[in-house]
Amino acid sequence: MDVAPLIFFIGVLIILGHILSEVFTRTKIPDLLFLLIIGLVLGPVLGLITPEMFGILGPIFSTISLIVILFEGGLNLRIEAIRSTFKECSRLTLLNFCGAIGLTTFVVLIFTGSDPLTAFMLAIIVAGTSPSVVIPLVRQLGLKDSSRTILSIESALTDVLSIVLLLIVLQAYQLHKFSFWQAGETLIGSFLVAILVGIAGGIAWSVIRKKVEFFNKIFAIPAFIFILYGFIEMIGFSGAVAALVFGITLGNLTYFKGIFSPYFELNVKQIELTDMEKSFFGEIVFLLRTFFFIYIGLSITFDSPKIFALGLLVTLLLYIIRIPAVWFSIPKSTPAWDVSVMAVMIPKGLATAVLASMPLQQGYPDGMFIQEATYAIVLFSIIINSLLIILIDKTAFSRVYRRIFARFGEDLSTGAS
Repeated sequence: MDVAPLIFFIGVLIILGHILSEVFTRTKIPDLLFLLIIGLVLGPVLGLITPEMFGILGPIFSTISLIVILFEGGLNLRIEAIRSTFKECSRLTLLNFCGAIGLTTFVVLIFTGSDPLTAFMLAIIVAGTSPSVVIPLVRQLGLKDSSRTILSIESALTDVLSIVLLLIVLQAYQLHKFSFWQAGETLIGSFLVAILVGIAGGIAWSVIRKKVEFFNKIFAIPAFIFILYGFIEMIGFSGAVAALVFGITLGNLTYFKGIFSPYFELNVKQIELTDMEKSFFGEIVFLLRTFFFIYIGLSITFDSPKIFALGLLVTLLLYIIRIPAVWFSIPKSTPAWDVSVMAVMIPKGLATAVLASMPLQQGYPDGMFIQEATYAIVLFSIIINSLLIILIDKTAFSRVYRRIFARFGEDLSTGAS
């Protein structure tokens, strides 16, 4: 394969990505929608590029995207904001996640007559929201800090819930045995271990950084994050949560120092990234997002119209049940624009696409159906999410949301400007 056209193409995509990002800033039309369409045209439509061409680099690249985006998102979260929104965040996560699983399972059973286990697996996979989509997107939409925190934490939590629950169900399928006690124990353990290691890693890195010159290099943080993620995943827990908590810890070292000070002296000080480091991470996240969504577009298939119809139906219903989940979870003082964005912010992404292939890899009979249906839902969720963000900023459509969220804070138009 000639390398020159590929290098040329990569350069064009980088420039195009910056142009689309500027378009989003000016028009509220999400750049990820265009990136997804580019992937669709290059892959399934024209057949110029396939995910197989990337080999093992495709999944590795996708995982790196998730790690860096989670870390960078966590770095900008403050403990005070997390504590103040914990109740709302946990309520929204449980209501939306459990509602999505129940509704999707029911619809798949009615629509396809599939095995209940197949419907349940598909429901688990698509119940979460994608931090690789949500975190960069909400930062550009002018939401309050508390609203951004709720959506960022919810997306990370639901990702982990989907991963752990699917692994438990697959294990139960292979062993022909399911234990609620074991499932709960595994789920809680995955969170706790990842959180503790993420905190310990953040404190350790801040201490070592002062003593070892290498840790002040610009690539030291990504290297440490990759080590932390890989270690946690190898021992069977959530590297995604560890990466998020590591970022939160580095952004809140003063807070953790206050917690540990009654017991022992913690010789750390708050780390502030230099302008160069902030610019570096901003560009890294931008490049990863650009190529990630094109890769997702490349991975979508159009083999079965019936499966695509199912994907569209499930996606529409997921957006419908999101409205009451937000309505009952979010404080009434929250601006209506923020609440409206929360009500449409359930795009699927990296974890969903990765989980889609797991039943097939494990030899599950309906694995191909689950994978194709999931890819359809990923596609429609991102398209609908992008369109709704545009529509709730327009007067005609926003009247619907103004009525639905009439008891919330200021008018929709105040946050959208």
